[in-house]
Amino acid sequence: MKKGNDLFLIMANSDRPVMKIKYKDIETYEGSLTEPIKENYSTAGVPYVSFPMVNVLQLDKLDDTQFVFLQRRANGDLDIRTSNNRSL
Repeated sequence: MKKGNDLFLIMANSDRPVMKIKYKDIETYEGSLTEPIKENYSTAGVPYVSFPMVNVLQLDKLDDTQFVFLQRRANGDLDIRTSNNRSL
């Protein structure tokens, strides 16, 4: 995804909120992740931003500034939604 001059990786799985990671942060990361994280719910490595989107089952790029996602609602319904550039 792209916003201004920045490129982002948008990632989702069924266990965590949607995450946004700057490609520049991945490219410039100089650490290593060789040891498990000892504290529950803690993170290490490249920084990321969590979006307030949970239960995302599928996420795909719509164009350079938008993505489309399939999300299960609390009542069990499935919604197909799109992001907008402001959510990046």
